[in-house]
Amino acid sequence: MAVLLSLVTSVLYGSGDFLGGLSSRRNTQTQVLLTVSLFGTLPLLCVTPFIGANFTFRDLSLGALAGILGAGGLGIFYRGLARGPMSLVAPLAAITSAVVPVTWDVATGEQPSFVCGVGIVLALIAIFMVSAGHPGSDLPVSTATVLEALLAGVGFGLFFCVLGETNAESAPWPIVAGRTSAAALLLVGAAVRKASIKPVGDWLPLLGCSVCDTGANVAFLFALKYGQLAPVAVLASLYPAVTVLLARFVLSEHLNRRRIVGLWVTLGAVALVALG
Repeated sequence: MAVLLSLVTSVLYGSGDFLGGLSSRRNTQTQVLLTVSLFGTLPLLCVTPFIGANFTFRDLSLGALAGILGAGGLGIFYRGLARGPMSLVAPLAAITSAVVPVTWDVATGEQPSFVCGVGIVLALIAIFMVSAGHPGSDLPVSTATVLEALLAGVGFGLFFCVLGETNAESAPWPIVAGRTSAAALLLVGAAVRKASIKPVGDWLPLLGCSVCDTGANVAFLFALKYGQLAPVAVLASLYPAVTVLLARFVLSEHLNRRRIVGLWVTLGAVALVALG
């Protein structure tokens, strides 16, 4: 069940990134992130009282912190993409977001089995292969770009880790707290900068991104009920494979040989983690 929910998480994250990318073509990152946070929070807040009843102030506090870390990581990630080549920023952030939970698990005494460990290593390789862009970009690679990619990945990884510290029975209340805190932070930031928060253009991709991203967070939290943080987070971090496939079939983008091999490596990694 942990593997299945982790894969659901990666599919939803990948779909959300694809739809968010489409929306970002006509909207600022603040408009996209704020709309996604708000539209994801309101429906979830309506159904959560009927799903989860056992939660504490600690669960809500950790959820709020996780939401801020995740939103911060995404903001830094978009900034890194604007300043440097995607072929560096995307895979570096994705791999870091997977390595952080693995390190967290090892530091707290959780040891995956040998087979699961091999699957985790293969998954990290697959993340790089499917998320790295085309080489030869004209954009310069600066120290700031590398640091932003690393910080974005750390933000995503800590989001996974902090959610992993909540009580499994509290789901999905920590996600509600996380969405609320992220939306509040974005609203304050927009007010300080006097930035527009109303999206323009087609709202359908934004709504789809909101549903996918919120659903991914909830699926991840429920996956932690059945499995360890490291394998769950690593499988969830395979979302670039989903984004690549959607770009191929929806936008007819070309799949080079490296990405095709990476998709096969992804399948092998999932199988080994499941067996482990």
